[in-house]
Amino acid sequence: MTPLELQDELVGEMGRILDGYTYKSPDGRRVPINVFAQNLPINETDDEDDPVPYIIVRLDSGEDDGGRDSFNTVSIVAIIGIWDDSLDCQGHRDVMNIIQKIYDRFHENPDLNRKAAYAGDFKWAIQDEGCHPYSFGACHMRFYIAAIRREDCFA
Repeated sequence: MTPLELQDELVGEMGRILDGYTYKSPDGRRVPINVFAQNLPINETDDEDDPVPYIIVRLDSGEDDGGRDSFNTVSIVAIIGIWDDSLDCQGHRDVMNIIQKIYDRFHENPDLNRKAAYAGDFKWAIQDEGCHPYSFGACHMRFYIAAIRREDCFA
């Protein structure tokens, strides 16, 4: 598996984790969350819908120490954007609930479709400045994927 394949698997997994949940959209409807790889899509016209609610699955960094028994370790950041126009400014609650669902999923079962393994390193953050009606948060995770090893006579 490559880091890009890991990202694609996580995009699908985020959709499964939040299947059945709906969130407010700027046009007043409750909609399922959008999941994007790496970035939000470019808005080419003023007529296009705001992409919130969303999760962006972003490749952050990776490392492989090259040891015979090491893994390729890939860091992922999941960025969450929620829209909630209620006057009590509680959109952060939806963001935190999404972060908790992601945390629960990978701490209960670190296996990602028998292709990668969650490494157990989880960090999260919530935006601390007011951007009402938007609320944002993120979580950082590391995954192990198979590493390529030398197969020549010097290995």
